Amino acid sequence: MFIKPIQPITGIDKINDTSKISGTNEKSNGVSFKSIFNNALDNYIDAENKVDEDIYKLAVGESDDVHNLMINTQKAELSLDLVIQLRNKALDAYNEIMRMGV
Repeated sequence: MFIKPIQPITGIDKINDTSKISGTNEKSNGVSFKSIFNNALDNYIDAENKVDEDIYKLAVGESDDVHNLMINTQKAELSLDLVIQLRNKALDAYNEIMRMGV
């Protein structure tokens, strides 16, 4: 029975050389904190707009779908919680860096 040898894993701990020059901590996979934060913020804005639209339709009598309104409200609330948590983590990281001694 032939056992295939273990191959070394490449590219996990390598940082993109251009990120050292530009001052960003973007890993080689291309995902940065800024893009994650912007995506979460866009998701919250979209969810909030959907809730506003559903509330308007309910108020003028175009819709009587309270069930989906409540689901969309919860989605918007969870999206806001995610944005707040991301902001808090960024502020904690910033404060930790500011406390470092030089």
